Amino acid sequence: MAKLRKLVTYTDYRWEETEELTPEQLKKWKSKDENLQDEVLDEVEFELVRDKVNEDHDWPELVD
Repeated sequence: MAKLRKLVTYTDYRWEETEELTPEQLKKWKSKDENLQDEVLDEVEFELVRDKVNEDHDWPELVD
């Protein structure tokens, strides 16, 4: 019995943000010092604010 098969690729794009940075966190971030920026990343949490799913698929192929 013959079938059709297609490959479907889903890509999920996510935008995540933190709460407002404190003045000290902002100062550390703007310093461009990666160690200080790592400290800020350790102190904050990111939350989903938007997402988008893209779907792409190939033309179906005949499977014998």
